[in-house]
Amino acid sequence: MSIKLLVPVDVIIDSREDAKHPEFKSMLTREGLRVAVQALQAGDFLLLASPGKQSILVERKSVDDFANSIRDNRVWEQSRLLKEAARVDGHKPLILIEGSLEDLEVYRDWRIHSVLRVLDTIILELEIPVLFTPSKEATIAWIVAKSKSLGKTEEKRVVRMRVERKPMSIEERILYVAEGLVGPTIARRLLQRFKTLRNIANASIYELMSVEGVGEKRAQEIYALFNTEWREQVE
Repeated sequence: MSIKLLVPVDVIIDSREDAKHPEFKSMLTREGLRVAVQALQAGDFLLLASPGKQSILVERKSVDDFANSIRDNRVWEQSRLLKEAARVDGHKPLILIEGSLEDLEVYRDWRIHSVLRVLDTIILELEIPVLFTPSKEATIAWIVAKSKSLGKTEEKRVVRMRVERKPMSIEERILYVAEGLVGPTIARRLLQRFKTLRNIANASIYELMSVEGVGEKRAQEIYALFNTEWREQVE
């Protein structure tokens, strides 16, 4: 995939993000930034940079969005896609979370240490920085300030054409699937213990708990993924 623009811009907003939050474009434009709307392979904002500086691919989430992605394990797939898209096109990946983690304790009765464990895996193992802002207005202020620090608009050029990546090996695909279910650390431990995805799917809760880092609750979640009948959601 490539992005072609007729004129240099400061920020590209993903078309899906723009459809949900059209106020971002108007607010950024009002602050003097040149903004374009395009479909991004991953992320919600691409902050372009002048030569000698590195553009930033930003995935924006509210605290509730982040919590929901943890609950259904989408957080690992989304993080991998963000990191891969940034790597291929030479951007820096960044996850931006709006709001306070304290709200998860107060209003959703979450244990904060569980959220922090996910964050430390994203930051230390996946090597994706995480930035917190208190509000949408603060997010806008940061995007404006950061975009201006990345150089003059007229000097910014769209990233190089995306090159096709060599297809993943079967081993990489197996790990990719496992990481999408339980995150990178536990995925490797499960595969080291059970060797195949089939064996993981057939394992009992007790057998899953034999893996370091997998407690009863996590074992039940993994077991449920492979043993719960799928039903299409009707909106």
